[in-house]
Amino acid sequence: MGIVDIHAHWYPDGCIAEAIGDQSDFRLDSVPGWWPAPSVSPEPRNVVAARHSDMERRLSVIDQAGVAAQVLSVGALDIGLARKRASLVARRINDALSEICRKANGMFRFVGSLALDDPAELVKEMDRLAARGAVGLGITTTVGGKSLDAEEFRGFWQEAGRRELVVLVHPTFPLTEPSGDRGEFLTTAYLGETAMAATKLVLAGILDQSPGIRLVWSHLGGGLAMLIDRLDRVYRRYPTCPKPPSFYLRRCFYDTVCTHGPALDCARATFGADRLLFGTDEPHVPNGTSDVLAALRNRPWPAADLEAVLTQNAAQLGVG
Repeated sequence: MGIVDIHAHWYPDGCIAEAIGDQSDFRLDSVPGWWPAPSVSPEPRNVVAARHSDMERRLSVIDQAGVAAQVLSVGALDIGLARKRASLVARRINDALSEICRKANGMFRFVGSLALDDPAELVKEMDRLAARGAVGLGITTTVGGKSLDAEEFRGFWQEAGRRELVVLVHPTFPLTEPSGDRGEFLTTAYLGETAMAATKLVLAGILDQSPGIRLVWSHLGGGLAMLIDRLDRVYRRYPTCPKPPSFYLRRCFYDTVCTHGPALDCARATFGADRLLFGTDEPHVPNGTSDVLAALRNRPWPAADLEAVLTQNAAQLGVG
């Protein structure tokens, strides 16, 4: 088995602009050297590396690092921004990612996108994604301004649990953006978005009701390893959460998009090496693939733990 990168991105041509469409309350930020990204505020926000679509470069990077496969998603692109057109936008993204994977001769896998609040369409698209070779689904921490425990999404969680789907959760910008943001939200609050989304799902009882879901939280869970004790202290206030949150969180998975050794150690100690998956955030982080690999290989972990993180856990999830 080779190394599998669970957290990498590819944005099909025009997908960001298509998600926004002609909605007057959104605009596209443009920064030299980057793709435009959606915004609802006057300040620039998340942008997409223009080089992301250079397949030759991407394949060279992962080949040099010894990575056998990348799992592609559209990351922070909230499909809910498309509103009534979300199902159409999701299908087009899924078709494009499927084609990119075909052209890469087995070096890429992909997770599909869905309109979470469209029960009939999401079932059809789940079936279609399975036929097109998707290894799971990718969603954002909020969808169209709604948190993941919203009533409109309960049908999605039930169906995902019934199918035992792998669901990658990536942080995104909420529609109520902070004013005056110069990039601090992306740097810091993104991690909080992930921790909050996980907390809401757990305390709402969704992971108890749909135990078959195999969730993968981005960036080591956005600090959940440090918050798990606090959550266990308060869960009895929530009748929808019958067990301590740590019970559910230790059944989830966490990618290793992090190069800070002590943080990696904390996640391993809290969740176990069998719950960590190698991830790089390629191409957003310069030298991300080589730097994350180096950080992991510099940890004083048993060889079996490192092998689990790099290869075996992804294979057991069926995404390798």
